[in-house]
Amino acid sequence: MEPLRDLDQRLAGVDGCRGGWVVATERGAAVLARLNVDIGTTIGIDMPLGLPSTAPRVSDREARAYLGPRRSTIFPTPPRACLHAVDYPTALAASRAAVGSGLSIQAFHLLPKIRELDLLVTDDRNPFIEVHPECSFLTMNDLEHLPPKATHAGAMRRAELLRAVFGTLPAVPRGAKLDDVHDAYAVLWSTHRYVRGEHLTFGDDSLDERGLPMRVIC
Repeated sequence: MEPLRDLDQRLAGVDGCRGGWVVATERGAAVLARLNVDIGTTIGIDMPLGLPSTAPRVSDREARAYLGPRRSTIFPTPPRACLHAVDYPTALAASRAAVGSGLSIQAFHLLPKIRELDLLVTDDRNPFIEVHPECSFLTMNDLEHLPPKATHAGAMRRAELLRAVFGTLPAVPRGAKLDDVHDAYAVLWSTHRYVRGEHLTFGDDSLDERGLPMRVIC
């Protein structure tokens, strides 16, 4: 793994955390209570962007296949029909009606953050790209599967990979956990690859009803 040369200060990697959002840049990591579009000109984010309306996303299926034994870390993206559901039974019914399948309770609990992201994207401004950090780490690790991030071995290997790229990693900011910071920097790594045209793309180039790409970058 080669260190990144001439890091682009305009890029950011974002992951959700208990304090809101952890934002990684080449200057360090910080937690923001609310997401905003001014943290970078290109912002990688570990959160669904394009939301399906009538069928599950091809990008989710392809990314899960890429991860193999770690496929469970990618859940099917909730359809737009359940975006504003206020309880799990309502969201579950809306998902089944829209795409023919339900959604996990974990996906339901992400709906507030998905809504927050969706509200930030406008017709004339969308700096976000969707990145899944487990896909990023697998790519970074030459397609060798890593131990789960919650294990000591998994955390140490992820830190080793990231230090090889970014150098010394910052302290974990208040409101985030170590794995949140690792994920945000993995997203930042894929964002650099995206702007350089070195990335992988999962998906079939389809857009959602708002014109947002239903794809995953790594």
